[in-house]
Amino acid sequence: MRLKLGIVKTRHSDALLWGRVLQSNHNPITGVLHQRQSAELYQLRHYLPDAALAELIEQFWLVDWDLRGKATHIQQNLPDPNFHLVISNGTASLLGPVSKSYSYEMQGKGQIIGVKFALGALTELLNFKPADFIDQQLDVQQLFAIDSRQLLSELSMANSDQQRVAILQCCFKPFAIAPSVQAARVRQLVHLIKQHSDITKVELLSERSNLSVQAIQRCFRQYLGITPKWLIRKYRLHHCLLLLEQQSVEIADLVEALGYTDQSHLIRDFKQFLGVTPAAYKLAP
Repeated sequence: MRLKLGIVKTRHSDALLWGRVLQSNHNPITGVLHQRQSAELYQLRHYLPDAALAELIEQFWLVDWDLRGKATHIQQNLPDPNFHLVISNGTASLLGPVSKSYSYEMQGKGQIIGVKFALGALTELLNFKPADFIDQQLDVQQLFAIDSRQLLSELSMANSDQQRVAILQCCFKPFAIAPSVQAARVRQLVHLIKQHSDITKVELLSERSNLSVQAIQRCFRQYLGITPKWLIRKYRLHHCLLLLEQQSVEIADLVEALGYTDQSHLIRDFKQFLGVTPAAYKLAP
């Protein structure tokens, strides 16, 4: 399905009437590898959407860097189950859920503007199977009948985060969606996984949510295109990275803190998602 977005004649004055107050998202940044060292090389900001768009958009994210005269930086990140609109180097792409670690190359001076869609939102809006878009990068016009040149032009003339976010909010305003019981359920399940590192199996998620394992699997398949088991492993590694960033810990400590049965299971998950062992990650600059 291809959805038309009415942004052809968005004006700065119109956009600024939509979302005058910029709401920073102060939640901790997760899933960014070697976060402390990398944060010195770029400026990353997150902003929440206005309430009317909260069911469609989780957040806007903007990153700027100036590495002129310095080495290229490759920023690695953990997989992400959300869809993103990514605007960079004069293009607008829609990225589907990512099943493995991915990276951005930063060199010279540059900027990326992103829209992180709420979990399950595009599934309802466009009525497609999210599994068909895993690890896919599409021209935004393949799904949305959007004048991307006009959008890029509008954003290029903006001179502040407030204007950029306002332009994007004005763009998506006609497609704000109402709360959905099913989408709210999958987001609550993901929230439980994020907040409780002791949820190490789908059966434990079932107990915490009072939903059957089959209902959880069906919900994930329909709205995320990934399995709950995969997402549990991913967010256990979020906690693992947090511990590695904040403390000098041994692998045995991580095994105990994250509820793994032994070191081999932790190392297997870590290497499968990140391509390196925890020990190699700690030694990397």
